[in-house]
Amino acid sequence: MADSGAPSASNQPAAASSGSDTLIGRLINERFKVVALIARGGMGKVYRAEQAPLGRVCALKVLNPNYAGDSDPEFHKRFFLEASIASKLTHPNTVTIFDYGRTDDDVFYMAMEYLEGRTLHRAIKEESPFAEERAAHIARQICRALREAHSLGVIHRDLKPANVYLVEHADEQDFVKVLDFGLVKNVDGSATEELTQAGLFMGSPKYMSPEQIRGDKVDARTDIYSLGIVLYEMITGKVPFDRANSVNILMAHVNEAPPPLKEMNPNSDATPQIESVIMRCLAKDPKDRFESMDEVLGALKRTGSGALTGTMMGATGEFSAVQGSGLFGTSGSSASLSGSGPQSALSGNLQSGPVAVGQEIVAPKKSGKGLMVGVVAALAVLAGGAFVLTRGSGEPAAAPAASSAKAADAPPKPSETAPVVSASAKPPAPPHKVTIKAESEPSGATVRLRDRDGEELCKDTPCEITFMGADATPGAEVKLYFTKRGHSSETKTIKIGADDKVTAKLAAQGGGAAPRPAGPGPESPGFKPVPY
Repeated sequence: MADSGAPSASNQPAAASSGSDTLIGRLINERFKVVALIARGGMGKVYRAEQAPLGRVCALKVLNPNYAGDSDPEFHKRFFLEASIASKLTHPNTVTIFDYGRTDDDVFYMAMEYLEGRTLHRAIKEESPFAEERAAHIARQICRALREAHSLGVIHRDLKPANVYLVEHADEQDFVKVLDFGLVKNVDGSATEELTQAGLFMGSPKYMSPEQIRGDKVDARTDIYSLGIVLYEMITGKVPFDRANSVNILMAHVNEAPPPLKEMNPNSDATPQIESVIMRCLAKDPKDRFESMDEVLGALKRTGSGALTGTMMGATGEFSAVQGSGLFGTSGSSASLSGSGPQSALSGNLQSGPVAVGQEIVAPKKSGKGLMVGVVAALAVLAGGAFVLTRGSGEPAAAPAASSAKAADAPPKPSETAPVVSASAKPPAPPHKVTIKAESEPSGATVRLRDRDGEELCKDTPCEITFMGADATPGAEVKLYFTKRGHSSETKTIKIGADDKVTAKLAAQGGGAAPRPAGPGPESPGFKPVPY
């Protein structure tokens, strides 16, 4: 429903033309007072409203009563399908749906959070091409929003820059909000009824996947294709396929390879790494794309500011240097955070055991793709040339051969010899850990980091959150964001070393969960939500 406008203050000039709009000043279902018109489109209007009794400003999407008519008798069902599915999504990068329903005089509405910002479409139009770092940052947030949707069996199917909002969030300028799930598809297997009229074409041609165009089965990889188009457009300022009419655009998606980024825009900031990610997203066959948004996110973390790539040759062969960021993992009801600063790592085929690099011991960590070994004094290694990696067997790797017989016979100078550290040396002590118990009233809330793109720490309070490394520095402040469907959200600031427990009180919101619609909707008898 992008045509109905986005819930933003940036479109407020439309309010001047509201004139005799009968909804201005009206109280919708005794909860939402309509204040002003902020956007309009063929499908409906978006108003600024105040929610009673909370006094909260929100955006109210209202359907145009004359839109559906005889042309699309299932439109109201799709509206309720969008509202019911979108209201289950709680990720900070997804627009929050507060309420939805139908009035006695057939006003269909959906209340959502009020956003102040602009669409990605407008940002691209005004500022493209984007730097790779900025494009990757925006795309990673889109990945996280859709990752949650996909985990609930929901495919967006209409991902495009007009459905991505950029808002200011604390000190972050490009905080993403994904909205407009008007073409969502629930793929949980429960659907049995088609919700589109025969011959009714739905979608945005410039961003549609080949399988969507052909009418084949769609899944999460359909959104991955659309994300690839969005990334391509951010980097080059243009979509890969733009033809004279929609039919030619659709045929190009099915049959033509996307042009290289530099060919589309020689001035674009595109490295081989980001181009590789984009082209894999844009593979014609879904089997050749990334399998999930998690995989796309992992690839994007190694581009832009998320990675430093290079090649280092050592005694054991070739290594790729990768810079990552502090991550946390969850297990059961607890979460663990490690240092948040950038770290360098070498990926090598080494046996288990401590590894000596330069003058320090680094204990390797196992992962699904091999051992990750911390890089210490990497610049010294590159400059000095000689270094020793001790293996788990205790046998040092062979040092580089001397450049001449004279050099081999001459006694080495202390500054020219990298010290050999015994494999039996003790590794560093484990990082300091601090555990905080998180609770909420009522229980069952989700806890996320307010920073770091709202990463989830635990799904169901009460739970324990463990901070490690730099995140466990005494006195450090961490902001935790508590959310629970049907309740207000709350941010709690804790101080490491001073707080061992944090409790958030979440008030029920104006009647609690979304009300039972008075008309045909997902809660009505006999209604069956269906992929369309």
